[in-house]
Amino acid sequence: MKTVHSSNLKIGLIASLVASRALATDTSKPFPCASIQVHECTDGRKCEVVLPDDFNVPTFMRVNVKNKQIGVLKDAPPTRIRSVSRIEDRLILQDAEDGKPRQPDVAGWTLSIENETGRFGAPATVIQGAVVMFSACAEL
Repeated sequence: MKTVHSSNLKIGLIASLVASRALATDTSKPFPCASIQVHECTDGRKCEVVLPDDFNVPTFMRVNVKNKQIGVLKDAPPTRIRSVSRIEDRLILQDAEDGKPRQPDVAGWTLSIENETGRFGAPATVIQGAVVMFSACAEL
């Protein structure tokens, strides 16, 4: 049994179509991302590599900075992006999601995307734990 639960961790977040060229700074249109690796980290223990499905982490997603949304499935409602910032060579996206009756944890998450490579790390934190995704995005 897992000790860290996703609270609708569509973190969306989160992804990696290993980009062969820079993501650039054009965020005027959506771009695809895919998960590379996911880690579960709990208080007092080492982080462990887990499958994305163990935490409802999508394999693929589409990030839409202009509309402040991350989409996972066509028919599923997108995850919102509350904060968009540019710091040095990174695009920083953030939000928090409420828990649900069967998944009571509230999760705060951040995507920190490197402009040059499209790679990013995305922690989603809950009480005494985190799910950390290592991903990348590509420009189409």
